[in-house]
Amino acid sequence: MNLRGAFGYGIFNVLGYALGGLIFYLEARRRKAFSGEALLYVVLGALAGALLGSKLGSAVFVYPQYFRQHPYALFLPQTGGKTLVGGIIGGYLGVTIAKKILKIKNSTGDLFAPALSLGIAVGRIGCFLNGCCGGIDGLPVQLFESAFCLGLFAYLWKIRATTRKDGDLFKIFLLAYSAFRFSIEFFRADTVPAFSHLSLAQVICLAVFIWMAQSFLRPKKETQINGQL
Repeated sequence: MNLRGAFGYGIFNVLGYALGGLIFYLEARRRKAFSGEALLYVVLGALAGALLGSKLGSAVFVYPQYFRQHPYALFLPQTGGKTLVGGIIGGYLGVTIAKKILKIKNSTGDLFAPALSLGIAVGRIGCFLNGCCGGIDGLPVQLFESAFCLGLFAYLWKIRATTRKDGDLFKIFLLAYSAFRFSIEFFRADTVPAFSHLSLAQVICLAVFIWMAQSFLRPKKETQINGQL
């Protein structure tokens, strides 16, 4: 990791979080989803869960052998890096816990869908500058993911006011991103096989895609997931 790459990585990750937070805030205001204090706690829950999940994701998805030999490294900020799949899972759990504590029952997933897409698009530019999360034979998969998520953000932003049910926007995000991430993993240089030729991230993405796809196919009155986040 060179200094210039590390600086670019940090700048674009902070920018990704900032722009994602701004999009979430704008959507929450437009939908009048929360009071100011409740909104703050939900966002804090998402951030705390995402940071913890991304750290644990490094231990599970990327460096499992190292962390088995050095479990204390989980508590060191300079080790491990970050993983998007772990971050998304951790953020989901963080929001769920925050909503339970605050007794919030309405769906919030649609607020996060465009915010996540834009945040990932910007953050992956930092990965490219840093030289991490790259592809085999130097393939710039970070930029492919950035371009895909930017397009996904534009699409979600366009349809955000026309989706039929609460939660549909978040389901579309999960369907699209899990399908893309499953496919792009085959071209990443840091993929660690876990089941046959599939990485653990691919297995999770495949499970999420099947879960979301079948929820769309259910009759409306039987759909219980509602994209709740």
